[in-house]
Amino acid sequence: MTTGPTSALREQAREWGRALLDAPQWSDVPDRVTLLTISPAAGYDDDARTITLWLTIDVPAARSLPNEYAALTREEVIIEQSPGSPGTLVAMSDASLHRLLQGTSRASVEARWRVRHAEAIVDRLHRLDEFNVRANMLPEDALERIVRALWLDLHAAAAGLDAIEAHPRFALPVAGEAAAAVARLAVALEEGAYPPVELLLRAARETRIGKRLGVWLDDLGAAVAGDGAAARRVVASREQALAEVSDVVGERWRSRPWWRDPEAYALRAPR
Repeated sequence: MTTGPTSALREQAREWGRALLDAPQWSDVPDRVTLLTISPAAGYDDDARTITLWLTIDVPAARSLPNEYAALTREEVIIEQSPGSPGTLVAMSDASLHRLLQGTSRASVEARWRVRHAEAIVDRLHRLDEFNVRANMLPEDALERIVRALWLDLHAAAAGLDAIEAHPRFALPVAGEAAAAVARLAVALEEGAYPPVELLLRAARETRIGKRLGVWLDDLGAAVAGDGAAARRVVASREQALAEVSDVVGERWRSRPWWRDPEAYALRAPR
């Protein structure tokens, strides 16, 4: 685990979590609760600035909680940011988290990554092991659906990159979309999940695509900051950058119509 100033933030998360479970609303169900540190994420301590804890509880135990937590019995999610607390508490049922981990939406894919990098503060039922098993079990064809959506997003973003050079005031959204699409795709291909946006580029730089496109991603950031030369390089090397990503994606899905012609595929009417 990384040591340094933000390791103190992780210790603060542990202390807050232990104190939180002593509160009256949770004190009657200590054996039924799993409390996880989600942020700082394990291995990314030095990037952490906030504390986020996830609390899960089984529905029968949730029925004994005060009325303000009744939503948990309906498998809804409660987010608490109480004045004076050091971070955010997200409470949900175990079943809700298991279902979230089976999806292919951005929230589901990020949740899969978060669980893999979570640390248990209290977990007497060893649920984190179960969540990790679920996080590593992608449903059939789920990875293709994730990658396909990101591949189409990347091509849509890349089509707008001319604006970086022609209209610098539009650089931020265009460059941001392109960088995020590359980063999510790069990490998803290797891990089946990707991190929240604040950790995307760091995680992506360790991947095959990230290593190939590191300079291009740096130029995207420089273009947003007003570097005209970087903007010109981004536009000039766009097709090469897409080709690099295409090579990696095509290793597995070269036969798919969405890989061969993403612009046309994106315009197909939903079926």
